[in-house]
Amino acid sequence: MSNEVIEFKDDAGMPVKFTSQDIRERLCPNATDSELALCVELCNRQHLNPFTKEVYLVKYRDAPASIITSYQVFNRRANRQESYGGIKSGVVVMREGQIVKKRGSAVYKQVGEQLLGGWAEVQFKDGKEPAYVELALTDYSTGKSNWAKMPGVMIEKCAKAGAWRLAYPGEFGGMYTGEEMDQKVERDMRAGSQTVEAESVEPVADLQPVRDLFKPFMAATALDSAGAMAAICAAVGCSSGNMHDMTLMQARRAASWMEEEIAARSAHSEPAAPEPEPVPVYEPAPAEHATDDDLLGGF
Repeated sequence: MSNEVIEFKDDAGMPVKFTSQDIRERLCPNATDSELALCVELCNRQHLNPFTKEVYLVKYRDAPASIITSYQVFNRRANRQESYGGIKSGVVVMREGQIVKKRGSAVYKQVGEQLLGGWAEVQFKDGKEPAYVELALTDYSTGKSNWAKMPGVMIEKCAKAGAWRLAYPGEFGGMYTGEEMDQKVERDMRAGSQTVEAESVEPVADLQPVRDLFKPFMAATALDSAGAMAAICAAVGCSSGNMHDMTLMQARRAASWMEEEIAARSAHSEPAAPEPEPVPVYEPAPAEHATDDDLLGGF
């Protein structure tokens, strides 16, 4: 695998510099060389910073890795396009036997609304035909985590990402958000679980080792709480970004990885120990002033 140094400036104009090995060590230790090459190529072509949560590499066991781009990258870059005229979006629901498209992500089950899907439409300032995308909930929902808690929000975000990609294929080609990839990640996780003991895929009950290392890890890496959480989860393949969703194996790897990161950064940043200050040496008074009487001159 080539360890070529990749350099560019990100959306904020900050210099970015990394190698394939950096991505392996920091984001996905179990990625194959070809998966790393694909991730590096995407980062280089689309100027995505892998160390500021703009892109993730997620892999479970022997399943192919998933390259996930932050939703905020789509939103930010769409808004800087000269022809961009904004986006309309919402959900598709069944209401009183009728299919209804509505703006926003709210679904009112109390009045009998049933969520069916999401839609989005990108408008262009130059009058070009809008880029419209409509998605079925069943094609994306896992029925778990945020898909169980707020399915309307999730399917609307998928539709918006799809519409932005349709509107600007050169800007967003090959980029997919986590919400769009959740079903694939879920399938990969299930496939990987067939080769390990059941304990390793059950939610971990004791995260104390990770908690104990969390503040030292933040201090060593200069990351805030959210950034530290994202980095730790990315390093061990926890796609939800929440350490409470880690499996037992992931939690063990997380604690080990955090210890290594803390030690490595401390070795580089720890200043050399200061030279000890010399201890004052007591010197007795000259012989002619050896007594108090002598020092006082006989008074």
